[in-house]
Amino acid sequence: MVKKSLSEKIFQTLDILAMIIVVLIIILPLLHIFSISVSDRVAVSTLQVGLWPKGFNFAAYQKILVNSIFQRSLINTVGITVVGTALSIIVITMVAYAMSKPYFYGKKFITYYLVVTMYFSGGLIPTYLWISSYLKLGNTYSAYILPLLVNVFYVIVIRSQLEAIPQDILDSGYIDGASEIRILFKIIFPLIMPTIAAVSMFLALARWNMWYPVLLYATRDKMWTLQYYLRNVVFESMLEHTTQKLIDDIIPAKNYQMASIILVALPIVTIYPFIQKYFVKGILAGSVKG
Repeated sequence: MVKKSLSEKIFQTLDILAMIIVVLIIILPLLHIFSISVSDRVAVSTLQVGLWPKGFNFAAYQKILVNSIFQRSLINTVGITVVGTALSIIVITMVAYAMSKPYFYGKKFITYYLVVTMYFSGGLIPTYLWISSYLKLGNTYSAYILPLLVNVFYVIVIRSQLEAIPQDILDSGYIDGASEIRILFKIIFPLIMPTIAAVSMFLALARWNMWYPVLLYATRDKMWTLQYYLRNVVFESMLEHTTQKLIDDIIPAKNYQMASIILVALPIVTIYPFIQKYFVKGILAGSVKG
């Protein structure tokens, strides 16, 4: 057993303390939000709720779960997250696979072209006019999916890992008569699955938190996402057509707001621990060659 020096012990202690502080900064606000969401009316109205609930009142959760707008927003968000993430992974991987080929014509030009889009965009107004007026995608799910279909950063990450795969593995597929599509999905995908899982999680998180495109392109509440529903509940003082009709004297507005926050965040927070192990491995897999 290697004996640690005094400086190593001090560093480890400070490191543990820093991690504890970070964990508390994350957990304590969530605990406070949950406590407000389940506390009784008097405790919430008189600001008596701290980190622990004062009484138990789950009426806010019941009201939200039977709210038709919340249910529709949940379906929209799940659909956009699943479909959008799947399409993005397929397109990003195909682009990265093509750009990883040394004989790809115009590879250098296309690489520079894609990288420029990471730093410069057409701007908000041209983008809005293009999607809503020219493509006629207003009040459609395509307005939420197509503009975010390709992420250049993840193209570069996956391309770097593809370039690290030995050519002999690909040649074995060519010898067996496999097409490029078959090689991509039957050979490449299993080899880079940790990276795919990590990138998928980041893409899914971005789509789950989507609300700004809804503000721009949606005029009907049936096109809302969970985050836009939450925005209306928390920041617009209980809009009449979204929440006011569902709240009576038993449920304070604060209960409803905090319960909405918990329900919107719960699915992605529940899934995260099962996928986070792929993050470091997946993102770093293509960064070291040898």
